[in-house]
Amino acid sequence: MRKNLVLVMLAVICAACTSQPAQAVTFDPSVRYSRIVIDNCLYHFQANTTKAGFAKYDAEGNLLAASESSRGFDYVPGLVAKAVLECVDLYKDSTWAKPWFYSIQAYAESYWDDTHDGKSLDDLNACKMYFGLADLVSKAPFADPIVASHCATAKANALAGLSAHNSSYAISSATSNAFSGDETYTGGWWHKSSYANQLWLDGQYMGPALLAMMVADGRYISGSAAGDWAIIMKQFRMCWNRLWDADKKLLYHAFSATPTSTQTTNWADHTGDYESNSHYGVSSEFWGRAAGWYFFALVDILEQMDKAGKSDADYEELKAQLEAVADGLLARQDASGCWCQLLQYTNGEIPDGCSTANYLESSASAIFVSTFLKGIRLGYLEKSKYEAAAIKGYKGLITQFLQTSVGDGNAYALIHCCRSAGLSDTDRKGDAKYYLAEEGKKDTKQANDYTEGKVLGAFILAATEYERAYPPKAPAAIDPACNCLRIELQNQ
Repeated sequence: MRKNLVLVMLAVICAACTSQPAQAVTFDPSVRYSRIVIDNCLYHFQANTTKAGFAKYDAEGNLLAASESSRGFDYVPGLVAKAVLECVDLYKDSTWAKPWFYSIQAYAESYWDDTHDGKSLDDLNACKMYFGLADLVSKAPFADPIVASHCATAKANALAGLSAHNSSYAISSATSNAFSGDETYTGGWWHKSSYANQLWLDGQYMGPALLAMMVADGRYISGSAAGDWAIIMKQFRMCWNRLWDADKKLLYHAFSATPTSTQTTNWADHTGDYESNSHYGVSSEFWGRAAGWYFFALVDILEQMDKAGKSDADYEELKAQLEAVADGLLARQDASGCWCQLLQYTNGEIPDGCSTANYLESSASAIFVSTFLKGIRLGYLEKSKYEAAAIKGYKGLITQFLQTSVGDGNAYALIHCCRSAGLSDTDRKGDAKYYLAEEGKKDTKQANDYTEGKVLGAFILAATEYERAYPPKAPAAIDPACNCLRIELQNQ
């Protein structure tokens, strides 16, 4: 009876939070922020500007509310799904985490038999959720042989998609020779079928990192583990060779092997040629979230190499890349603990030719924090060197981007996420004005007034890693951020 009364009080008082003015949250080490964010945002968030919230279930798997999503099988809800499953795995013995599992399982079960043509690395990335789901349904408390079988089929379909992409949407020998005079870029995976001969940093997390999970799971597109590791390594060598700036210790967003084509002259440097211009074919700015996905991909692939028992020169090469990127990001961390939309400028700095200031961006900051924490946990990054920055970054995520009552229908929201910043032939030219939403297509606008799925997924990954390393002890308390009663009921 007492517990029911407390829960009623909690519901009444927290409901009142939505009527209060938006307030920043003060970091509290006793709070399990993963739970606060998932409970408040899982059922109502957006993918760019499209509703993408999951269906809501209770702890027994009974449907409470249908999904609001019209997004379908997609990179953004797929990212959130993967992140939530990692958090469920951490808290699988807690009753309050079980509803999350059923929400993600329902989403995954809607698409397990979909086929994939490999036209978009973004969409293929959503298939990563089937690995986490397969692990959870293989044992109590979520054991389900039917869902496990569906996960196996989903993995096979995703493998076929990766194979199709490798065959049909990769840089040809002729294109590579025309670009660099040799085979250096032959086999480079296009980011999407509509972006011919373009390699993006974000694509390395979407495609090769997924293939690494397949290889560690005993699934190959080339016929052998060695052949697939060679494909993966080639993607990273091409990107590193073309996009890493050793002086600034930052990665450019993308490059095109056909920089004089009408599709890429808008954003790719096409002055001179490959021999005379080391920046030939490369975009002009260092975009935070793209660098984040590359950073995260390095840790994830090293993890899969460990699972597969691959500890060789390739492993050491990626580990060296990881440390180099980590050092570059360490030097760019803001005093708040977070990072900016454009990494080579400080917070509030106005780049040359712009009238808009650079700003702290939530999704990139969350990706960096989660990667630092995971890299430290797995031993790829030196704890004594990077731990302080990781902790500072996590606290910064809370104080800078987590707010109450922003008016999106949730009691809490994650704000300041760049919606999207791809590159294209006319209105997305990849200069500072574009990334700061000053010129061209306005999809780079700061999403100040609602939770966007890319920061939601990245934040859940960061919170899960932080809570693994520093488990919160959360008694009942008054939360000064929203003046609402907060109760953590563990194992109920």
